[in-house]
Amino acid sequence: VFYICFMFFGVLNVVIGAFISNVGDVAAKDREEVVKSELTRLAEYTARIKTFFKEADVDKSGTLSWEEFRGHLNHSKVKAYFQSLDLDVAQAHILFELLDADNSDNVTVDEFLDGCVRLKGQAKSIDMNMLVFMCQKLFG
Repeated sequence: VFYICFMFFGVLNVVIGAFISNVGDVAAKDREEVVKSELTRLAEYTARIKTFFKEADVDKSGTLSWEEFRGHLNHSKVKAYFQSLDLDVAQAHILFELLDADNSDNVTVDEFLDGCVRLKGQAKSIDMNMLVFMCQKLFG
C-alpha cells in the first residue's frame, strides 16, 4: 500500500511538472505573439501615415507646408481618415506646430511620422506626469 501511494504521488508529480512546463512555454509564445502583433500594428499605422503625407505633399518636395497641410485637411474624407488614425484635427494649426519639431514651418516625413505616433490617442498618465515634472522644474 505504501509503495502504491508513493508511486502514485511520484507519477502525479511528474505529470504536474510536465503540465507546468507546457504552461510556461505557452505563456512565452503568447508574449511573443503580443509583441509581434504590436509590431505589425505599428508598421500598418506607419504605412497609413506615410500614405497621408505623400497625398498631402502636393509639390512633392518631401516636406509639408502649413498651406499644404491645411488644404489637405479641408477634405471631409481626409478629416475622417485622420480621425481613424486617432488624431484630433479640431485645432489643425496647433497640431501642425506640434508636428514641426524644428520650427522650420515645414514638416518632413520623419517629423510627421514621429509626431503622429507621439500624439496618437489620449494623453497617458506618464505624459501628464512628465508635464507636471517639467513645469515644476521650470517654475519650482
